Amino acid sequence: MDFRSVRDEYEKQPWEREEYRKPSSRPINLAPLKGALESDLVRSKVLRILIEDGEWVTTADLLRAARQVRSVVGAVTIGTILNGLNDLVSSRLILSRTSMSSGIDWAEWRINPDWLGPTRNLLRMLNRVRPPSQEQNVHTGVQRLLDRDPDNDTHY
Repeated sequence: MDFRSVRDEYEKQPWEREEYRKPSSRPINLAPLKGALESDLVRSKVLRILIEDGEWVTTADLLRAARQVRSVVGAVTIGTILNGLNDLVSSRLILSRTSMSSGIDWAEWRINPDWLGPTRNLLRMLNRVRPPSQEQNVHTGVQRLLDRDPDNDTHY
């Protein structure tokens, strides 16, 4: 009897074997994030910090970034924003853990690595420069007419 095929399979490390393959994660709908990020600059800033390198980020780092946008932001607000983003997409988009290394119980946060790429794509899409719409062109023209100084204007 030849047992090489069976033996070779069990010489592999457990995570290399077929039965230990990580199941593919279920798809996530990031569309609800678009409106939330466009409507709140603090949420947008916090999410941008999280996706910069995809690593764990402390609450202090998130507070520092959020206070650049709005001066009155606390740790509870950060936690509420991050948990709200998870609720919005009905998933564990943002993961958390606590760290005792600093001597106090402090949270660290990160984007789920499975959804880091799609989240980056969403933010890239929100940042792209859009050509002005016809309505914006009309608004700009009207505003220019309103800003004219009638005393110095000879174009009637």
